Amino acid sequence: MADITSATSAPNAGLSFLGQYSGITTDVVDQLIEAESGGKTLLQNKVTKYNQEKSAWSEISSALSNFQTKLKSLQNNDSYYSKIAKSSNEDLATISGNSDAKNGGDFELLVSQLAKQTKLTGSQVSAAETNSTDLNLNGKLTFTYQGEKTDDSPETVDIDITEKDSLLDIADKINKESKNIGVSAVVINKRLVLTNNKSGAKETTLDQTKNTATLAALGLNASADLGQAAKYSLDGIDMESDSNIISDAIDGATITLKKEIKPEDAVTLSLKNDDSKTVKAATDFVTQYNNLMSLIKNDLDVGDPSASTADSSSTNVQGKLVGDSTLQRLQSSLRNMITQADKDNGASLSPFDMGFSVDKDGVLSLDEDKFKSQLADSPEKVHDFFYVQGEDSFDESTDTGYTAKLNNLVNEFISNDATKKGIITNKSDSIDKMVKDLNSQIDDFTARLTDKREQYIAQFTQLDSIMMQADSQMQYMQSQLGVDQQ
Repeated sequence: MADITSATSAPNAGLSFLGQYSGITTDVVDQLIEAESGGKTLLQNKVTKYNQEKSAWSEISSALSNFQTKLKSLQNNDSYYSKIAKSSNEDLATISGNSDAKNGGDFELLVSQLAKQTKLTGSQVSAAETNSTDLNLNGKLTFTYQGEKTDDSPETVDIDITEKDSLLDIADKINKESKNIGVSAVVINKRLVLTNNKSGAKETTLDQTKNTATLAALGLNASADLGQAAKYSLDGIDMESDSNIISDAIDGATITLKKEIKPEDAVTLSLKNDDSKTVKAATDFVTQYNNLMSLIKNDLDVGDPSASTADSSSTNVQGKLVGDSTLQRLQSSLRNMITQADKDNGASLSPFDMGFSVDKDGVLSLDEDKFKSQLADSPEKVHDFFYVQGEDSFDESTDTGYTAKLNNLVNEFISNDATKKGIITNKSDSIDKMVKDLNSQIDDFTARLTDKREQYIAQFTQLDSIMMQADSQMQYMQSQLGVDQQ
């Protein structure tokens, strides 16, 4: 069988022949294979289309997730009840508030007495040359137990003292039990100073009726300087507190007293709702909704059919998910829900009342003045319009409100937990299976084309061999017959 050779003549330079008699080149084989590759190309086009669809659904999923984040923000109490807390003189007193605090307005604060802690200052210990000198003292100090009360809680706590202990060592031992005995210790100029952890008119927890010799050696047999409660008034109402940090005077608010405040220096404390957070949550929601709907619109865009006519040189460009009924249903559901209140939670407000409106192009907008007016009237009603938590806090489907119904729709599409897969996850899984099957078909098709190519090469090479044999026989017969071969 003749080998594949390359022609050397100029007109055929660069062509690879399957023999010198047939004149058939590898280009001919390539053309035959290309003619039979149409089925493979169709399969590859399908893979490309499915991958584009999967990518488009992934973008939709991300947009829905971002939209859901804005929905959650409108469900969060902090978006409605965050407070702007101000003090007319923060050197004298401050105020802060959490989401439970009511919109209380302004309060006038006077302080006649700050709270302070009970303190027992010992006398100087003569046996101590320095604060770290060993005292050569054996004994103990007994304190009333102040820790968390349980059935096994002791009534007292003993601090053992050994002869190697210094004043600093004793203070360390006391501080290690500080949480349980309610006292902290420091050493000042060879004196032990014990201070109650909590302020107020409370006796020291050190039992001065026991271990009197040890107490005397440590200078702790003196009387304690009794602490006191804070005395103050809010809008003329007199009150007391064992702490200068007061959290029980105004619901949800914390007042910190720093100095005594006389009537001529009265401090005004202000606690008002921070409406800017609520407005921002609403405007962010509007922005993300419009972004989501714009993405859906682009994916469903049919383009311009006239661009692909015979007389046009351009091609019609369509959306990645044009004609997809699932995406059309999502688009329709969002359009309907965005203009309707949730009737299940009995909300007295509508989206229109809140300042939401949709123009002829489907773009959502917010009238901030109208929205702020509703907030000023009742932040509670605004909150309940958006969200009311259901009886089962672990099941979002029981929640009601404007954002709850939208959230349930989003979950229907992007949920991906063990018990329930969302629509997009199922679509993605289905596309993966189809692409895997198509790639398998492409591999089979490629293998068949490879075999076909080898078959063509073998056939044409054999043809060239036959033609060479025929030519050889023809030359032999002509030589025997004396025929001139010129």
